[in-house]
Amino acid sequence: MHMHNPPSPDPLAAASPAPLEPDGATPVSAELRTLVRDCLDDLDSLVARYVAEVSSFEGYESTVTSDDLRDTARACFELLLRLIGGLPLSEELREVPARLGRRRADQGVPLEQLLRAVRMDFRVLWTAMTERTGPAGLPELTRGAVRVWEAVEFHTVQVHAAYLDQIAVQARERERERTALMGRLLSSDGRDQRLVTQVATLLQVSTQADFTVAVAPPGFQQGLRRAVSALPTGRITHLQQHNGMLVLVAKLPPGEHHPVPSWLDGVPCAVGPVARGLARVPDVVRMAEAIAATLDGGTTGPVTLSEAWMPVAAARLGTMADALADAVLSGLDPLPPHERERLLTAVATYCATGSIAETARVLYCHRNTVLNRLNRFTELTGYRATSPEEAATVLFALHCARNRDGQGPSGGSGRPQDLTSTTSTARRS
Repeated sequence: MHMHNPPSPDPLAAASPAPLEPDGATPVSAELRTLVRDCLDDLDSLVARYVAEVSSFEGYESTVTSDDLRDTARACFELLLRLIGGLPLSEELREVPARLGRRRADQGVPLEQLLRAVRMDFRVLWTAMTERTGPAGLPELTRGAVRVWEAVEFHTVQVHAAYLDQIAVQARERERERTALMGRLLSSDGRDQRLVTQVATLLQVSTQADFTVAVAPPGFQQGLRRAVSALPTGRITHLQQHNGMLVLVAKLPPGEHHPVPSWLDGVPCAVGPVARGLARVPDVVRMAEAIAATLDGGTTGPVTLSEAWMPVAAARLGTMADALADAVLSGLDPLPPHERERLLTAVATYCATGSIAETARVLYCHRNTVLNRLNRFTELTGYRATSPEEAATVLFALHCARNRDGQGPSGGSGRPQDLTSTTSTARRS
């Protein structure tokens, strides 16, 4: 049942009871309540004393105006005195700590200075109370000190929590803004200088800085996230989903020119060339996305354009890739599958090693067997694996054939490898 309070000369008497009744705290004595009311009647002197103390604090002097400091101090002291005296509180007063914490966060006041200022309330209140208490009343005031401290601590905790909540809100808003602007940049041609400048401001980098760009397709993204999270504080990085892939843009330290930083070692991802300036990032992201589309389950580390250009080019050629595969490899069509596989394995292994002896060692066969297979391949296709130019055409045709046959891109490490058989199959030949 809801019961109304009886009429009271206090305009706040009908408001909700105070939220603070510390367990084990000394009950409010008549003397303490009288002292509280006396201080409430003289709020101006408490506020003046507080403003004189706090206005020179670092973070306040140039950020918080005198009017702001006075207004918030008045509300805080009224709240604290009512808590100490067990007096009723309005909903507006209950919101004072939360409003103060959010306001100081928005103003950029450092947290340690805010807490120092809030705890100054105790000194001002205690000084005012002792000045108003004669020698005979000091023992009673001392017994009530716990209520003064608990009220200030209660207030401080609420201010602190509201400040941290607001900082988190600000961080989320900055992240949303950064993500939205970066998304616009990644989808652009990089020519909008205003957009480039806005992104540079949010990332706190120069528009002319150099950047590493890495992209991880689904299935590889956790490794990239872990690598970024392990970086020391101060490294400027940005992670963002784009076109279904996870994109990393990381500022390179001055003087570093390698596109693959050491902290990406062992991280399966595609890495584009160094982006010379923020405006180049969109183009490099598109290159890295094309590389990422060729990665497979065998990828164990970062793959660069120089390593992955064959599968990337094969994927981009479309029907021309099919025509190239037919033009180079159709001479092998009459062979039984196992014979065709042996020849292609020998060709791919030789192209990877450049050595007849090493090819024979890898395939566990005699060097004359390797020579015979290479010669047989040349007879059927007209292409010599021992000629660098022709070998490049053969390897590229093999990539095109693999894509056409639906086997997916090969060479997760980006290095030439047999495109038609596994290592174990090759070793049984």
